[in-house]
Amino acid sequence: MPIIDQHARVHLPQYLKQCLMATMVVVAILTLLDVAKYPVVVASLGATSFVVFAIPRSYSASAFRISGGYAVGIGVGVGMHYLERVLSSSEILPEGPLGILLGGMAIGLSIFLMVIFNCEHPPAAGLSLGLIFNPWTIEGLAVIFSSVITLCLCKHLLRKWLINLHPPASE
Repeated sequence: MPIIDQHARVHLPQYLKQCLMATMVVVAILTLLDVAKYPVVVASLGATSFVVFAIPRSYSASAFRISGGYAVGIGVGVGMHYLERVLSSSEILPEGPLGILLGGMAIGLSIFLMVIFNCEHPPAAGLSLGLIFNPWTIEGLAVIFSSVITLCLCKHLLRKWLINLHPPASE
């Protein structure tokens, strides 16, 4: 297996162009987000940006899967966050193991719902986990979802110029 992808050598200008597009879009999104307030959210948006700009023709890069995956991730993360508050206030389980248990449940439930609703997007499952362990606000969630919609819109508007930056496995 060569260290430098042969596909990259042939398409280097396209690789550079797409990485520059990703840079500009992410800078615009990060300008709107309070990065210090939502570090886990920023990480999941970074992973989604990779999917949108590096493998835009992949299964999990469709606008439906991205937006649906984030809707599921947000819903599960918020639900588990409130479940944690209810359980820890009634002291049913100790705080440490409870967070770990709910974190695992958030990932499992996110995967299950994304598969059932055909909106598989791995970075959004990570968001569900992040919402349990990090502070968030309703306004912050709205900004996150707006950022996701912005990424989907950019992908749609740039679709003529975006290629998968990695060849299919058969090549």
